[in-house]
Amino acid sequence: MPGRLPFSFGLMVLGAMACLLASTGCTALRLRQRTAHLGSTLPDLQYQQVLDNLAQFAENPGALPWHVNIREGTTQVTDSLSGGAAVDLGPPTDWLPQLFGSRTVVAQWGMAPVIDPLELKLLRVAYRRAIGINEMPDNDTIQDLGHELKAQVPINPDLHDESDLFYEYHARVNANYPKFEESVVTTNTEEVVAPPEVPRRDRSPLARDVARQMKIIERELTEIPTGWFKVGGWWDVPKGAPFVGRHKHLWLWVEPCHQEDLTQFTLTVLKLSNLIKEQQTLISPGSVKFSPGDRGG
Repeated sequence: MPGRLPFSFGLMVLGAMACLLASTGCTALRLRQRTAHLGSTLPDLQYQQVLDNLAQFAENPGALPWHVNIREGTTQVTDSLSGGAAVDLGPPTDWLPQLFGSRTVVAQWGMAPVIDPLELKLLRVAYRRAIGINEMPDNDTIQDLGHELKAQVPINPDLHDESDLFYEYHARVNANYPKFEESVVTTNTEEVVAPPEVPRRDRSPLARDVARQMKIIERELTEIPTGWFKVGGWWDVPKGAPFVGRHKHLWLWVEPCHQEDLTQFTLTVLKLSNLIKEQQTLISPGSVKFSPGDRGG
């Protein structure tokens, strides 16, 4: 009958609709699989950049380290299905049903390179200690880092109140308060990280917190072990070695029995590469902005 679609074309349309409905569940399943797979690559990426840096420093101890922080990941699966028909007007009229389908998969990590000089200095110390060079950050680096860390302290009214109470207490108990206030080590002091001989009571609350953070960093640097990886040519790398780094013609590998050392060192590197963050500001209900800060500036 003229104007009526053939039965085969109707079946094709029904089949396309069925495939479209089925693909919805298939897309969700594939998306879960791809997301899990992308997430599982993160430890491998972290290990690899540490291994390659170690190989670089084993070949050249005076090198500058590189590091990228992985900030976010994206996984996207898109399915499309379309149908149609090619028509031959004849005579006789002939229909050729057509069905088209496609799938687009996107999986990517967003990366931010470490470019802060202080973080690069600390990473350099960490890698040099790992290859057996016994060194620590110099005093200038420690003081510069201390001034940066004071901006990383979580902003909250409690610390602001603690600072006020600190000075109010000493104003009452110190007969010569002006002299005491001049001697207090604050985060506005040139050497914010006071030497050990400075009594704890002579540091402002924020300066104490900065000193605490610096002690943690120094402790983690001193605890970096050596001798847990091996270096050589490509012919020296054991077959099937799970952790292998390379720089130019030098290869570095970690045996499975030392994976814990690699993991702990990688965690230290990740911490040192995320020390410097954008300074935060707290907005009070009255729209007055303030930082915890210290007295004296």
